Amino acid sequence: MTPFYAYSSFNKRGGKTHPRVARTRNRILDLWEEMASYSTIAEELDISISTVVECIARARRLKDPRAERPYRHRKIQIAEKRRREIRRLLEDGYRPREIAKRLKVSTRLVLIRMKESAASTVEKTR
Repeated sequence: MTPFYAYSSFNKRGGKTHPRVARTRNRILDLWEEMASYSTIAEELDISISTVVECIARARRLKDPRAERPYRHRKIQIAEKRRREIRRLLEDGYRPREIAKRLKVSTRLVLIRMKESAASTVEKTR
């Protein structure tokens, strides 16, 4: 049986993090990068919210890029994520109607984002 201190993230005896703790940390940061909230992450991984908060705070101190979010406001984060997804699907050759159906947004929104990306591409080439 493994002693309790083996699961500690500050394991003094082994000198390194237990693989289970490392997997949990990585999963937390991956979900955080995907714009999940503290409570959503805690619920999905069946851990406390304070554990999630501490893990993300520690990752920020260690300058992990997954812990940084460009905006604090959730709606802005979701909109930016959707913009990137629309751009990626357009580059992959999907049609606006297919993208709208896949992302559960209106076709008009996809067309607006297409114009935005076309305008930004023109500006970059200048």
